Order: sequence, then C-alpha cells, then structure tokens
Amino acid sequence: MSYELPRAAKLKKEVESKYIGLNAGRTHKAGKKCKVQRSPAEPGLFIIWFGKTEIAKIPALQLTDTIEYLDGRPQL
Repeated sequence: MSYELPRAAKLKKEVESKYIGLNAGRTHKAGKKCKVQRSPAEPGLFIIWFGKTEIAKIPALQLTDTIEYLDGRPQL
C-alpha cells in the first residue's frame, strides 16, 4: 500500500505532541497549522506533523474531530 504526502491541515482542538526520539513534548492549541498523513507502520493511526521533528499520533476514528484539511480536497 502506498501512502500520500502529508496534507495541510489545522487543529480543531488541543493536541499533545512529542519530539521524535524524546519523551518531551508540548500542547498545541486549536487553530494551529500542521501536516497530516496516515502512519505507514500503523494503518489505524494518523500522524500530525508540527515541523520536522515534532509529531502527534491520532486514531483514525478521532481524526475528523481533531483536524480540518486546508488543501480543498475532500476528506477521506
């Protein structure tokens, strides 16, 4: 299965992120712009990217409550 490039989005609610390789992270407020893609390792999860080293993992069932796509394509 192939995976798309990350899509532009913004948060609808607060999300807790982690830095890749560290246990440290921070909270991002609603309205924050980000990129979203399906996890290649865990198909039931979506990865929300905040820059290149900070991510949050969201279950697929919670995705529509968490983010809103900004690229104009329909949500899948």
